[in-house]
Amino acid sequence: MERMLTKKGVAVVNDPVFANYVARGMGTGDVGKIICPFDENLLSTLVSMLFKKGNPLLDRFNIVMRRFLEAGLLERLSAELQHGASLRGERRSIEANRSKFFAFTFSHLMPAFVVMFLGTVLSSVVFIAEIVVKRLCNRR
Repeated sequence: MERMLTKKGVAVVNDPVFANYVARGMGTGDVGKIICPFDENLLSTLVSMLFKKGNPLLDRFNIVMRRFLEAGLLERLSAELQHGASLRGERRSIEANRSKFFAFTFSHLMPAFVVMFLGTVLSSVVFIAEIVVKRLCNRR
């Protein structure tokens, strides 16, 4: 899957969810431009758990698994896995492009604060000058 995403010379028959997971884990920006899934399902995966006949845990396990699926916990788990892969991929891309990014510090904001302070002082001086001129004109 990683070879397909990096070298783009092969085709892989795999689940699109897994392909997205691997692509995000690698730090690929736009997964939709690289992966072109088929509209129909070519593969179906089933997860099964086997119990011996007459096992007392079978009914309880079925109830728990049904509640697990009905509550949407499988979708939530899948979303958390995708999000974790995105974060890992973002970390990889930041480490690879470290020269493009830098830590934003107060020194970068200092010119904006200086301009704001000078503007405040200048507007205060103009306001006081207007008040003085108005009083002088009223006395005459």
